[in-house]
Amino acid sequence: MTMLHFSLDRDAAGVAWLTMDVKGRSVNVMAHEVMAELYAVIDDLVATPPTGFVFQSGKDRGFIFGADINEFSSFETKETLRAHIDGVLACFQKIEELPCPTVILVDGICVGGGLELALAFDRIIAIDSPSCQFGFPEINLGLLPGYGGSARAYDRMGVAGALNLTLYGRSMKASDAFAANIVDHLVADRGALTVAARQAIAGEITRRVRPDDGDRRSVLDAERSKIETRMRVENTPAPFGILDHYSLKEIHKNNLLENETNLFCDLMMTPASKGLRRNFQLVDAVKKGGRGDPQVSHVHVIGAGTMGGDIAAVAAMSGFDVTLQDLSADAIDAAIARATKLYERRLKDPKKIDLALSRLKADPDGEGLPDADLMIEAVAENLQVKKAVFASAEARMKPDAMMATNTSAIPLQQIGEALASPERLIGMHFFNPVPVLPLVEVVYTEASRSDFIERAMYVCGAMKKQPIRCKSSPGFLVNRALLPYLFKAIEDVLDGAEPDMLDEALVGFGMPMGPIELCDQIGLDVCLDAGIVIGMSNRVKNKLTAMREAGTLGRKTGSGFYQWEDKTAIRPRGSYDAEELAAMASELLSPLVAECRSAVSEGVVDSADMADAACIFGIGFPAFRGGPIFWDESKTV
Repeated sequence: MTMLHFSLDRDAAGVAWLTMDVKGRSVNVMAHEVMAELYAVIDDLVATPPTGFVFQSGKDRGFIFGADINEFSSFETKETLRAHIDGVLACFQKIEELPCPTVILVDGICVGGGLELALAFDRIIAIDSPSCQFGFPEINLGLLPGYGGSARAYDRMGVAGALNLTLYGRSMKASDAFAANIVDHLVADRGALTVAARQAIAGEITRRVRPDDGDRRSVLDAERSKIETRMRVENTPAPFGILDHYSLKEIHKNNLLENETNLFCDLMMTPASKGLRRNFQLVDAVKKGGRGDPQVSHVHVIGAGTMGGDIAAVAAMSGFDVTLQDLSADAIDAAIARATKLYERRLKDPKKIDLALSRLKADPDGEGLPDADLMIEAVAENLQVKKAVFASAEARMKPDAMMATNTSAIPLQQIGEALASPERLIGMHFFNPVPVLPLVEVVYTEASRSDFIERAMYVCGAMKKQPIRCKSSPGFLVNRALLPYLFKAIEDVLDGAEPDMLDEALVGFGMPMGPIELCDQIGLDVCLDAGIVIGMSNRVKNKLTAMREAGTLGRKTGSGFYQWEDKTAIRPRGSYDAEELAAMASELLSPLVAECRSAVSEGVVDSADMADAACIFGIGFPAFRGGPIFWDESKTV
């Protein structure tokens, strides 16, 4: 049998060793043609059974990353999807029923369909390394495992372990997978896998004993209670479907297998799964834009406020040498103190914390500027202040060093007027809080050097951020789209709409917060200043001006459109008609969608995909909607 993606060898003892090495891919993926080849291999083993069967990877990194998500779009009906699943299930069932010991050797990332394959083997052996991880990420696509994984996970782990694996999409390292009963045996390194495989074939390594379910109903009720506080079944049906799946009156592997297929086929056709699968592809596309060598080792940040200090902290945590400049030594000290807390939370290891802190240096006089490869300005959102900072910095920096501004709305052309070489200027607009929010708008003008734009994208990637290119224009993309939506909500309030109802409509839609509460959260003075740059109606401008003059700026002053207590808006959270809320949400979002479309047509962003991605990553537009343009187009299909 000629094979492209597998090689099969039988040793002198009659043990079959199958190695997966998908051709043309850096990692193993279970694409359709790969699975067709696996079917043929397994049929050959069924026809001529070996004395033992060992499955391993031939890749240098990873093990199996699951199915090829890009192929999901080929399943246009439940019938075609079910036919595909039936083929995979039959293959895995044949592995499970081979009349010999079967062992799978996991030496890297083993997720999704890869883990479902592993669960069909008698013994799972893994290397005890952080690079070796197990998980079911399907929930992030609005699905549950579809190749028998939910049933076989229950068969190995019990209900609590299976729920933890299927409901949350988190991967676990090999040692945790061993503790959770996924893995039967751990070895120190790849070199020990072959010996362990032979021991397992000889019966010297046994399968772990499945834990008892205990009170299954209590476990399910506790998980349902947690899910209901964060999600709504009409928006994200998958977690509720999984809970119902494990609530079957008669629960065992066979009926879980049957129900899993039915549920998977139903979920695959939902708008939520379509939106989440698009979101997955958007994340992948944006991350690819950030992969490359930035040719930057030293970053100089000017401005040690919340934004500048946190940009500096994340850059140092990501391996860059960072100097932090500010007129106030106290501001620099406060920024380094915040960085220390961030590193303690994220890095945990004292050696890693000390190393990150050693890369972050206080530099009140800007002595690091002459050696910096990249300067990021994060001072007050004031054009004249920014121009003064850039003019001074340019005189001290290397002629080939990059100069970036963190402005959220000011057109770069205006800032560039202060520079002798405006082609050096780009924007790197981070979002607050910097350690949490992934988006960075990489902004450019007609004058900006193309290699600087590209290298800035790579800097963002090195900082584990998601960079999106934006042509300089008022508000770039995110604020251009967000502010008209917020101002539309304020217009509705001025026309007599209840703020609480407006907010409930958008929370019900899936936004993390409604528009009126978000205005208060941002600060009404900030909304006013940004609106002056972007544009707003005189009614909204007059309202926000009056509120600023009255000192009612939202959360930070304790009152705005709402009263605030302990950082929480006092909202009545009334009960409203669902159809009315849905119509209200659609109307409120219309200016956001319109601005995204305009930004695409004007070339402010490269594509509708990037506009949608920016709104998901930067605004919190619900990922299960797939982005504003995708959602709007889906309504008319």
